[in-house]
Amino acid sequence: MSNMDQTEYALAATDQLRDAAPTQAMDALGTVLIAEFARAELERRLTEERWLKDLRQYRGQYDPDVLALIGPNRSKSFVRKTRVKVKTVDSRVADLLFPSGSEKNWEIDTTPVPNVSDEQKQLAMNQLQIMAQGQPVPKEAVDAFLLELARQASKGMSKLIDDQLVEARYKDVAVKTIHSGHLYGTGVMKGPLVERKVRTTFVQQGNKWIAKSESYVVPFVDYVPLWRFYPDMNATQLDQCKYVYERHMMTKSDLVELSARKSFNKDKIVNYIKSHPDGEIKLRYYDNELRIIGERTANQANKQNTYEVLERWGWIDGDRLKEVGVKVPEDRVHESFFANVWLLPNGEVIKAVLQPINGVTWPYHMYYFDKDETSIFGEGLSSIMRDDQTMLNSAVRMMLDNSAIASGPMIEVAPSLLSNVDKMDEMYPWKVWLRNSQQPGVPAVRPIPLPSNLNELSSMADRFEANADEVTAIPRYMTGENVSNGAAGTASGMSMLMGAANVVIKDLITSWDEGVTRPFITALYRWNMQFHKDNSIKGDFDVKARGTASLVAKEVRAQQLDAFAAQAANPMDAPFIKRDKLLRQRAEAHELSDVVKTEDEVKQEQNSPQAQTQMQLAQAQAQLALQEAQGKANKLMAEAELAAARSKEVMANIDLLVAEAVNKRVEAVYAALQAGGVATSTPQIAPAGDEILRSSGWQDATPNPSIADLDRQPVQQAGPQGLMPAPANGNTDPERPAMPAQGGPQQAAPAAQAIPATGMQGARQGIETPAND
Repeated sequence: MSNMDQTEYALAATDQLRDAAPTQAMDALGTVLIAEFARAELERRLTEERWLKDLRQYRGQYDPDVLALIGPNRSKSFVRKTRVKVKTVDSRVADLLFPSGSEKNWEIDTTPVPNVSDEQKQLAMNQLQIMAQGQPVPKEAVDAFLLELARQASKGMSKLIDDQLVEARYKDVAVKTIHSGHLYGTGVMKGPLVERKVRTTFVQQGNKWIAKSESYVVPFVDYVPLWRFYPDMNATQLDQCKYVYERHMMTKSDLVELSARKSFNKDKIVNYIKSHPDGEIKLRYYDNELRIIGERTANQANKQNTYEVLERWGWIDGDRLKEVGVKVPEDRVHESFFANVWLLPNGEVIKAVLQPINGVTWPYHMYYFDKDETSIFGEGLSSIMRDDQTMLNSAVRMMLDNSAIASGPMIEVAPSLLSNVDKMDEMYPWKVWLRNSQQPGVPAVRPIPLPSNLNELSSMADRFEANADEVTAIPRYMTGENVSNGAAGTASGMSMLMGAANVVIKDLITSWDEGVTRPFITALYRWNMQFHKDNSIKGDFDVKARGTASLVAKEVRAQQLDAFAAQAANPMDAPFIKRDKLLRQRAEAHELSDVVKTEDEVKQEQNSPQAQTQMQLAQAQAQLALQEAQGKANKLMAEAELAAARSKEVMANIDLLVAEAVNKRVEAVYAALQAGGVATSTPQIAPAGDEILRSSGWQDATPNPSIADLDRQPVQQAGPQGLMPAPANGNTDPERPAMPAQGGPQQAAPAAQAIPATGMQGARQGIETPAND
């Protein structure tokens, strides 16, 4: 914000606080309010006990009564599952409410029909008539022009509030409030109220730079711990409360600074400090318990320079205010007025002002994890899962105790049977036990084995841990644990489970929107409408909380777009997908829209000379690549044809080799038959042939004893069953038949030389058998 804005803030706040000067007749009112605060303390005591249990459970500490029941030799381990649940929800909700990008969980927009003053309408009419050059301006044009002016003003107000939230460290305060809501069930945020700050600037005077301090007023926001928050316990909602007290713990310097503000009674504060120079504070029960939980028991509570101041917001009857000196009109004495009162512990009122911001009553905004209908406070994760945490701790302690006891046997010793010189409390390997002569059949030392029940106890602990997931509705897979079992083992299954878990987170975001965002931003908008001097940003606006409608839905949409893009990344779906549209939507869902080029940028780049040159170069390269690919294809085809021709040649060679092999087999059979015929006709040479074959390594695989039967008739003379009957005239040569005698009487032909019968005769007629000499 500019220096002029800060100066205007200071002037506006000064005018507002000038009428809230403290009065001197407040002692009676202070006494009544101190009694009221004491009653609020007493009524909140039971709730404080629950908060202390919640905090011990979160920090992994047992309650004192539970710790007293655990024996001194028993395990005291504490499984801090409550902390895991609280931290998981803290990070999840904070991530949704305050994303890393520029997205906000709120917005300020104009009302459907903005409320505009007559002066603004007249200014708008004048501007439109100038633009229309004297022509009549329709009412619709005027309404549209006023609506556009209101929209511009709402943008300015939104930018101003965003700047104020950053300066007030709104996110840090909100994170603390969220953690309190998840742990205790209720988180309280305070604001916006007026805060005066001092800024040092350097101003040039001549040749020198001089430091100049100036004060300015800004809205501030603060986190209120529940221990300091005392509401009306008779109410169940904040707007039903009659009062709310806040207990402040201030140092002496803080109290002195408080006295410097115009709305506080400086004299009373100074006198109180002088009468209590070392501080004055009354420690409550929970103060000591918090010190013990925080492991600060070694240090006693330091009361030095610490003061207690009470701040009350709420309704005060008009007659009561009139009694203490506040000017109340007679016609309004019967009413109740919303006021802010500050008290010292002795009942002195140091400040009393009416409602500081018009239209805003309670400066407190409450966030609930699980609203309790019977109380103004809610129930947190610690309280919800307390039984499961207690049972889980019990099961784990039993597992450890059982493991320790069952790790080795217990020893039973009879001292009367041992020697007096032996030490019974010492055991080590290879120890020799000395015993006396009494009862020789009874062992002096014997082990007592104990059973191990780890499996049953482990199953019990797992059951309690799973039940905690169901009771809190915060499953373990939200933190990445147990992601390989069940539906969480796949991407689609995990997406489905996270979508179901987002229902619970969405309910928490709604609670924040309705309890904090909407009332707080509305109060800040009213603060600026009242104190800010820039009229150009003011108007009739509506504050909308967008946490549930925008942030949760946006995250779910981002997951859906990513899953759809992964599923559509295939050749079948690619022709039907508009990749540029899908890319832009994914970028917007992830808040990365500025990294994706717009359609105009793409068209401009495509129409630029550089793009055309690159396109031509790409086309030339593509054509060259196509030609190269075609040449490679032709080469491959030629190589394929050559390979086919070689394959045919190989097949022809194979057929030739097969024919030669068949021919050789036929010749071998022929030779074998011929040799058999020789062996049959001349049996004397058969043993010699067999011996020659055996000497060369041949073995008779199918010995036929019929070959050795030499008394059988030769095959050629076998008659009708043989291959060829013997000729009647004794001629055994089939190619030389007997010739009849010519002329005189027949002469006896000389005896023909016997031709040995062979196996080729008859089967292969016409083939000569060489003579066997």
